Amino acid sequence: MGDIVSLLPLFFVFIVFYAVLYLPQRRRNKKHKEFIENLKIGEDVITDSGIYGRVTAINEETVTLVLKNGEINIKSSFINSIS
Repeated sequence: MGDIVSLLPLFFVFIVFYAVLYLPQRRRNKKHKEFIENLKIGEDVITDSGIYGRVTAINEETVTLVLKNGEINIKSSFINSIS
């Protein structure tokens, strides 16, 4: 019985870690995944590196953005938000 009581603080830390770090990150990932799935051609977006562009083509894992001086292919997971 004493061994179980001594492990309670460890379980408490694990539960707090899960609630504070893991759950919010999971929600953000789910929201970002839905955003990428609903991305449409013609939308202005910002990449994680700060590049502004307009979506011209969407493939399975890549998105083509038109920039002021050309086009760029970027992995869809690096699209951050709509500008």
